[in-house]
Amino acid sequence: MNPLRSVSLAAVVLPAVLLACNAAASDRPQPLPGQKAEVSQALMLCPSSLERILPGRYYMCEAQRDFWLGRQDQSMEMMRDAAAWGSKQAQYTLGIMYFNGQRTPVNRPLGLAWLAIAAERHDPNFEPAFISAFRDVTPAERDQANELWRQMLPKYADRVAAKRARTRYDREMRPLEYGMDFGGQLYLSGLTFGELGGTPGNSMTGSAFAAGRGLQAMAANYFYGWHENVTVGDLELVPVTEAARRMPRKP
Repeated sequence: MNPLRSVSLAAVVLPAVLLACNAAASDRPQPLPGQKAEVSQALMLCPSSLERILPGRYYMCEAQRDFWLGRQDQSMEMMRDAAAWGSKQAQYTLGIMYFNGQRTPVNRPLGLAWLAIAAERHDPNFEPAFISAFRDVTPAERDQANELWRQMLPKYADRVAAKRARTRYDREMRPLEYGMDFGGQLYLSGLTFGELGGTPGNSMTGSAFAAGRGLQAMAANYFYGWHENVTVGDLELVPVTEAARRMPRKP
């Protein structure tokens, strides 16, 4: 059995925000037993202040919310926006959806191209799915994926998307870092300090130091694995192509 095909979308998006289900693409998805609390959280308004600081995270939040509201076209559009800001979560989710045909028509070459971009940091959360897909496609599908991948690089590759996101983050954090250094209060619209690593339910107004540290931790997770100054030479369906060849096959 192909391990990629056997994975439900709920298992690959953290934490169980999107779900592959049997309903038609235009229907509102129904949560599985035990998912109601997570879905209720996903349906809450996304923190508007994040759009300015970490837009990729904000647009992925909007994508998740639109998904559960049954607005599939809007959800896909928001995921593509998040992907253009370097969200590996969004790129990975798009890859799984297209490759498996989950709530969108099957397009294995496009799915593989998205998974390749998602795996460029060699993140163990994303790379195995690319390797599985890479091994499963036909040579013709791989050639199509290569062409799509090359077309997508100028917009979605880390050297463009992550760099753009980091520039935005650094710019927006400068005034907050001043407050972190010299004290003061900070209000972040729509963002609770529970989401920043503090006590859930706390007021959205708090010390600039605590809020700044929370945002720094959020950014560290968002940019995990990306090293801006690393180059990989001539690109051939990402360096993880070699990883796919080196990985031992299961008996």
